[in-house]
Amino acid sequence: MGAALDLVRVLWEPGAVFGRVAEKPRFWQAFLLVVVIAIVFATLQLPYTKAALAAQFAQNPGMTPEMQQRAMSLAPIGLAFVPILFAIILLLNALLLWVVVSVVGGEGKFSTLLSVSTYSSIAFILLSAVGVIVLMTKGTGAISSMDDLQPALGLDLLAPGAKGFMLALLRGINPFALYGVFLTATGVAVTHKLSKGTAYTAAIIQFAVVLLVTGGLAGLRRG
Repeated sequence: MGAALDLVRVLWEPGAVFGRVAEKPRFWQAFLLVVVIAIVFATLQLPYTKAALAAQFAQNPGMTPEMQQRAMSLAPIGLAFVPILFAIILLLNALLLWVVVSVVGGEGKFSTLLSVSTYSSIAFILLSAVGVIVLMTKGTGAISSMDDLQPALGLDLLAPGAKGFMLALLRGINPFALYGVFLTATGVAVTHKLSKGTAYTAAIIQFAVVLLVTGGLAGLRRG
């Protein structure tokens, strides 16, 4: 239970939490708690996801009402894939961080960095929570596309007309993502005994790569 509670404690005492991770990598308890929270927020977001799908289907004249209804009925099934998707994301983040840390700071420890990535993902959970609150405030009537599922909370506020790659890039630079960089850098510094400069270099490179990949995928989706 202590490892799971550290997922919350990392918000105000990241050094102490990552100190415990350095002694013994902690993944499963924190991962399970993150997944449960992610499923809760995905469930709360489901009406807005359906509204976004409906708007998307309306732009496709080839979809009959029966096809649309069938697709809508499958939307809740996506909740079952949240643990798998989250696990894949954490593994890829940890792998990327392991490569970067191994290059800039010596030998990286994958299991430890997987734990660091898991605890740092609390920043994403906070982003999801704020996003759901904003969606609830606006209502389903304000949803006109899949892009509306993540309200403007980052640099996308400065470019309301941005689409595709640029939107994903600007949207990804937000206070919660930057706090995730801080947590990741702190975790790398504490668990691998690296300088703050080296740890931040690793965390920023990982963040930049994720931003570019996310932006590229968004551009392909719109293309």
